[in-house]
Amino acid sequence: MKDWTLPVSMAVGALSYILFTQVEALYDMKVALVGFIPYLLPMLIFVMLFFTYCKIEPRELKPRLWHLWLILIQLIEVGVVLWWCMQHEDSKWIPIGEALLACFISPMAAVGAVVTQKIGGNTATATTYTLISSTFTAIMVPWVYPLVEPGINMTFSELFLRILYRVFPTIMAPLVLALLLWWLMPKVKMYIAEKSKDYSFYLWAICTMVNTAQIIRSIVGAPGSGSIVIWIFVAIGIIVFAQFFVGKTIGSVYGDRMAAGQGLAQKNTVLSIWMAMSFLNPTAAIGPGAHLLWQNLFNSWQIYTHGRETK
Repeated sequence: MKDWTLPVSMAVGALSYILFTQVEALYDMKVALVGFIPYLLPMLIFVMLFFTYCKIEPRELKPRLWHLWLILIQLIEVGVVLWWCMQHEDSKWIPIGEALLACFISPMAAVGAVVTQKIGGNTATATTYTLISSTFTAIMVPWVYPLVEPGINMTFSELFLRILYRVFPTIMAPLVLALLLWWLMPKVKMYIAEKSKDYSFYLWAICTMVNTAQIIRSIVGAPGSGSIVIWIFVAIGIIVFAQFFVGKTIGSVYGDRMAAGQGLAQKNTVLSIWMAMSFLNPTAAIGPGAHLLWQNLFNSWQIYTHGRETK
């Protein structure tokens, strides 16, 4: 089942959504779970990243040249979509543009390091790029989003700090704890690294299950016509596969293929959905939701093929 963990968790998440919305007897449990999930996910992510970061040596956390190339690609992607949105402000297709923008401007997901480790990549370089891309997003969003939606009544510094507040505690808290253990109690850190071999991956599978149910709920309840939703799903699917290809191609040049592929294509969709729902057309939130499903399908294939190759 290891090679099929992600597809199973996605299927369980989808089935859970159907059951909790269609079975009246589960209503009270659904209300309790909806209230508990905002506390559950941060705890799972914290523990998951802590286990992953315990396997990293501090000296490995340094920028690489491919990090710069990926940031440049993100800048080009954001620039092209921003230009299109500003040229077609009154178009009925503007939600598609904003959905693409929400995905392109999104940073690498913190859990990208977990996947990178699972498919034999460099966890340290993936973690470093997570920090770099999160800073990039916090800087770019306050500049770009008001150009698309002039109704955003927040200053640059307010929006910048608000995004940092949502991103960095999740990444930095487990990283700081792992580094403190490395310096103060290295034997404890080594023990945790040895004993927590696949724990991060299975915690991520639980997060994927919960996120899949939430994504389906947001897609079902999202405004917009069915044709718009279909176009967004198709466009995002093509983009996800293209990003994995481009990221891996760049990473191959620098001997870091898997980490670079995750860096460009594994997006922080939870943050992207929040930003889209808060500042863009609500339909744009479908984009990050579709991105989550597509990137998890691709990651499932990567994990399956890597597992077959290493057996």
